[in-house]
Amino acid sequence: MKNRAIISIMIILILLPCLPKPSYGKGQVMEIDALFGDFKLQVEGWYFPHKEIFIYDGELWVPMKEVAQALGMGYSYNSRNRTLKLDSHGKLNINATSIKPSVYQKGYEIQAMYRRIEDLNKKIREFQGRKTDSSSKWEGEIRNIKVGFSDINIFLDGKKIYLDRKPLLYKDDIYVSLVSLSPVLYITPEFVDNVVNIDGNGILVNKPEYGSIEKLINGRNSLSLKLEKELTELEKKRKIIMDVKIPYEKIDRLDDMEIYLNRHLGYIGELPVKIHLRKESDSWYYVDIEFETGYNFRWRELTRRDVEAYIWDIFVAITSLYDEEAKIQGHIENPYSSRYNYVEFNTQMKNIVFKFIDSRLDMTEKVDPQFIEDLLAKRLDRYNRVYFDYSARISGYDLELIVYPDTRSFMHNWSLNSKVSFLERIDSIIREYYPQLRINGVIEYPGRDSIEFLIHEGKIRSPYLERKTEEFLKKRYGSFTSGSFRIPMEYKLHQTNLNDYKLLVYMDFNINDERWNESVDRALDIFLHDVIAEVIALWDANVFLQAYDKNQYIVKEIVISQDVVQMVNADPFPGEVVKGSTVRLSTNTLGANIYYTLDGSAPSPSNRILYIDPIVINEDTIIRAYATKEGMNDSPISTFNYKVVEK
Repeated sequence: MKNRAIISIMIILILLPCLPKPSYGKGQVMEIDALFGDFKLQVEGWYFPHKEIFIYDGELWVPMKEVAQALGMGYSYNSRNRTLKLDSHGKLNINATSIKPSVYQKGYEIQAMYRRIEDLNKKIREFQGRKTDSSSKWEGEIRNIKVGFSDINIFLDGKKIYLDRKPLLYKDDIYVSLVSLSPVLYITPEFVDNVVNIDGNGILVNKPEYGSIEKLINGRNSLSLKLEKELTELEKKRKIIMDVKIPYEKIDRLDDMEIYLNRHLGYIGELPVKIHLRKESDSWYYVDIEFETGYNFRWRELTRRDVEAYIWDIFVAITSLYDEEAKIQGHIENPYSSRYNYVEFNTQMKNIVFKFIDSRLDMTEKVDPQFIEDLLAKRLDRYNRVYFDYSARISGYDLELIVYPDTRSFMHNWSLNSKVSFLERIDSIIREYYPQLRINGVIEYPGRDSIEFLIHEGKIRSPYLERKTEEFLKKRYGSFTSGSFRIPMEYKLHQTNLNDYKLLVYMDFNINDERWNESVDRALDIFLHDVIAEVIALWDANVFLQAYDKNQYIVKEIVISQDVVQMVNADPFPGEVVKGSTVRLSTNTLGANIYYTLDGSAPSPSNRILYIDPIVINEDTIIRAYATKEGMNDSPISTFNYKVVEK
């Protein structure tokens, strides 16, 4: 009898980290190790009969025939020419002005926010030593099965489609990856315990409780705003409880913030202090810290590291509980002389700069690698269920840091975002004590590729992870589709200096193709801005993008600087619309305000309209819009032309 192994899996996205790779047999059949369990499928909360489903290579594989029928689709398969035909009965014939894709995208975003909320609550409970719910574990058994893997042509409503993962033939049925199928059918799978519910997003399967697709998107937009606020508060709570290690409170007034600081941060080591907080211009706050002359001996017992860490705690408390855009400046008073401060500090480029020249503290202290090892072992010995060890030494003016994960899952199963977040956590911990320190590091696991990285001036850089960024972009943005165009995309990312990246995009098409027009060009522009937004979110850098066709002709050049608000986009695309249609404006820069005009004139402070609600189009209209955010340069002006036509 084959050996059976019972395994537990916390979430579908990290399933089967320890399964061996498939062994290939002869012809078009291969043997794979797959996880089978008591997994059940639903559509919109209703169970439907289906063959057994399994997990392979980190993804859930489902029988296409039964899923299609449950979604109300036509299904036919010709085994002779290996052709699978799916018929949505017109429900997936989506034009450029349809809001259906927005409903699907918003559903995924809401699901991701729910997962993030659950993860944050769990981290906080674990940090506080409270029990966490483990009822979401999956159980099953690993079986070795034979599957067919030859090419199968799939047509949806008469058009050939391409899935990220090729279908498998198992027990006379076609199995597909549910994750790969999702963006094609505009469905959203949700995993709860052993049940996988498929949300049709009001497209393939109606949602009677909403009545129309417009009401559904409005409902999801409202829910999204509510969840964003909840996430913001949870992030603040996590930072205060886990980083600063002081209680979380909801604070709305400056006076209450001052009371909070004195209650919870009223001591530097064993030195009692009094904190005075006042607001200056914009988001600048002045922090005045004083103590009595009788405690000056306590001051002399402190180190520079103690004082810097204390001021950082004040900064984190203010930005987390009161004003996330806050910048602080201030001083610790010399109790004997008002002419000289012991310490002065100021915020510069998200960093705090200190002046200790009159502090009377011992300034001979140098970077202590043993202290850094102990600090990381205490604050970051465990992250995302993996334990880490650290080894540090000084090389010239830099710190050389080696990180040892206790399992290979970090190297192979962690997402790109998780790895970058881990390095950002290392940076934030060390920067509390050595804000100017340059770190050359490497993450090592025996028998696996190492990950080299650099941390300097708050930036994370890693050639290995930059290559993984290219793979990530290929997987998520590997195909641009507009109308009859489907263009494969390849990406190459190059660091030009600490603050700048160059992103090269290679597109497998000819710019002289007769199908290329202004509408496709606009759609590509929006698509590439989304790609750039992903790179900026990962690497905190300015991005210069060049896109080439297959003849090396430059199709697009885009420069996005971090100090410039990103361009305004419109949904639906400009073009013909029916009377009464609504246009939604957006920008990828969070927290930005959008201003617009409707008469074709360039928006300015004298004629602009603040965008709040979707714009109703009742006549031919030219919308010109730009976005602003405090502390950043305004976006370029975008122009959108709409022509009203009869239904």
